[in-house]
Amino acid sequence: MSEVEAKNSSKSLQDPEGLPLTLFMARDAYEVDPNNPMGRQSAGASFLKAYLNYSGNTSHHLVVPHGDEGKWFHKQACAVHADSRTDMVGLGRWGEGASRTGAFHVPDPGINNWAWKRMPWGDDAFSIIGIVHTLCSYNVQHALGQYASAPVRSWDALICTSKAARCVVEGFLERQEVWLRNRNEACRFERPQLPVIPLGMHPNEWAPPVSKSTACRKARGELGLRRETQLVLLAGRLDLMTKYQPAPLIQCLGELQQTQHPDLELLVYGEAPSTKMMTLWKETCRELAPSLPIHWIPGRDIELAKAVRWAADVFVSLADNPQETFGITPLEAMAAELPCLVSDWDGYRESVVQPGEPGEATGFRVTTRLVAGLGKDEAQHLLMHQSDDYSREVGRVAQGIAVDLEQFKQRLSKLLCSPDLRGAMGTAGRRRVESRYHWKIVMEQWRGLTADLTARRHHAAALGITTPPQLPPWMPDTSTGYGCFASEILPAGWSPEAPARELEQQRLNNRFQSWDQNLLSKNDARRRGWWLKQGLVKP
Repeated sequence: MSEVEAKNSSKSLQDPEGLPLTLFMARDAYEVDPNNPMGRQSAGASFLKAYLNYSGNTSHHLVVPHGDEGKWFHKQACAVHADSRTDMVGLGRWGEGASRTGAFHVPDPGINNWAWKRMPWGDDAFSIIGIVHTLCSYNVQHALGQYASAPVRSWDALICTSKAARCVVEGFLERQEVWLRNRNEACRFERPQLPVIPLGMHPNEWAPPVSKSTACRKARGELGLRRETQLVLLAGRLDLMTKYQPAPLIQCLGELQQTQHPDLELLVYGEAPSTKMMTLWKETCRELAPSLPIHWIPGRDIELAKAVRWAADVFVSLADNPQETFGITPLEAMAAELPCLVSDWDGYRESVVQPGEPGEATGFRVTTRLVAGLGKDEAQHLLMHQSDDYSREVGRVAQGIAVDLEQFKQRLSKLLCSPDLRGAMGTAGRRRVESRYHWKIVMEQWRGLTADLTARRHHAAALGITTPPQLPPWMPDTSTGYGCFASEILPAGWSPEAPARELEQQRLNNRFQSWDQNLLSKNDARRRGWWLKQGLVKP
């Protein structure tokens, strides 16, 4: 018996004060590869740490594609609580695992597929909770298009990490519902809940020791940077196709360094998807801004993640790509007391507060613009080829999304010239992260969501409007779906006298059929049909 199984028991109890949640534990969604960091994995790893520390659970419920995922999770859990218990089931029994808590979390938006898979247990057995990451891949757009016809219920939820993401999701659902009204005269649709719950942070991991100014001096010494440098930081995945087009930004920084800020330098911390793209970044930046000093620090040097932020004066991110929905890097910058200069795009609009808006200003946002009709050709290409060359298609779209460069230069110059403003925005940013994005606070929103979904599910069951256990109509049992192939269908109650067990075993004991030893485990329609096949009974 494995260590995990030994700590499990057939009695599976949720911690009284814990978060009633069964996790679909695909390790790929919760572990970061430092050589190829992905946003969804960084978010998943951060969520998992928060779940283990703030859910209140020491008994954990998992559905695992493979046992190794469960063992890996159990090791993480025991590192936080040595007495952790892990109760895991495989995909074949996933509904049992989900039923034990009443809520099942999958780390993607595909709750339509899981809603169909839930039908054998009945749709009031548990709620399904998905979450948004990117929204513009073929698979995600196709999934959202199926919500209107899948058995998704109002006690299910798709967590939207920003108001912008929810706006996009609602648009997809509305357009599909309009289509079904016009095409099929459909008159009733049921949507899942679409709560806005942001990704969270562990602010203490990024806090400058003693003070930002002290941490800045020390970090610059460690990194070999001049103390008098005006240092701008770019941090994150260096993918010009799926993150942002860097050419306008680099040109602007080069111009500012030549005309207004001779001490301006750029610090780039991150990993590109390939060595070829990393080389492209370095060579093209040198061509576009030959006099701009640029310091390249690999993102795989995780131990420097805090130092690069403490060393910088301003964090910059001009996201211009539709695959972004939230953006965790501004939160990391704010937690490190860095003012943020970001594009007015997707979730950045909610995380970064600028002067004149409610709340303390944590930076500036730069106006973005696009022309109506953008992306039609690329959408058609994705439709035809599905996920093929997805990066190229979103990269093509991003070429048509503009950031106001004059506004960017004015606001960056203002920050570089105003140490007091940078300090005030940095301090405000840290307070904002602690008050709104600390995982301890965000996990309470998850707790509230599961309680709300449970109440909705129980209310629906009391009203008798739930669907009892059954197979999906498009995947019936063979007699229902293919019975017309046969000459005759015997009634379900047909139950002839069973042949001797020894005779059954004798007929099964040949190499054509010995692979199917569980045939004799149940007295079901398959076994009774096999008696007919072998001539052991008569119809």
